[in-house]
Amino acid sequence: MKPKTLSMPTIAIGLLLAVALVLPSQANAQRFKPGDRTIAEIAITNGNFNTLVTALSCTGLVGAVADEDATLTVFAPTDDAFAAAGLTPANVCTVFDTETLTTILLYHVVGERRPSPSVINGKNKEIVMLAGGSIFPDGKGSLTIQANGSTVNIVLPDVLASNGIIHAVDFVLLP
Repeated sequence: MKPKTLSMPTIAIGLLLAVALVLPSQANAQRFKPGDRTIAEIAITNGNFNTLVTALSCTGLVGAVADEDATLTVFAPTDDAFAAAGLTPANVCTVFDTETLTTILLYHVVGERRPSPSVINGKNKEIVMLAGGSIFPDGKGSLTIQANGSTVNIVLPDVLASNGIIHAVDFVLLP
C-alpha cells in the first residue's frame, strides 16, 4: 500500500492552526499595543470628553493621565454622560468641592492596562478602582458593567494610549 502524501493546502492549513493555537496571547498583545498619545492628549483632542478634561484640570489630575510612565485604564464618561448627570464644562468644577470631584474621577480609573476582553468576559469579576470601590462586568462579552446598582455601557472600548487604555462610558460612576 502506498503511503498517503499531504497536499500543500493541507499542510498550510495545519500550520495556520498550529500558529493560531500557540500564539493567541501574542496576537492580543499586538492588538492592544500602546498608542502614540497619552490618555490626556486623546481626551483633550477627541471632542467627546470636554467635561472630563475640565474636571481633570480643576482637580489637578491632568498630570496623572499625561504621565508617560503611568499605566492606567480610564472608564471615561462622555460629555453626554456628564450632561445626563447635570454636569457641563461650565459647572463641573463648582458643583462638587475639589476633594469630592477628585474621588469621583479616581473612581473611573484602574491602575493597570485593562483591554476590553479582560473587562467584559468575566461575569461579576471585581475591578477595583483607584478611589476604592469596585465595578463588576456583566460577563459573556457584554459591553456593560455594574457600579453601585447602575448599569453602565462601554460605548467605545479600547482607545489605546501610550500610558493606558480609555473605555468611553455612558454614565458618570459615583463611589
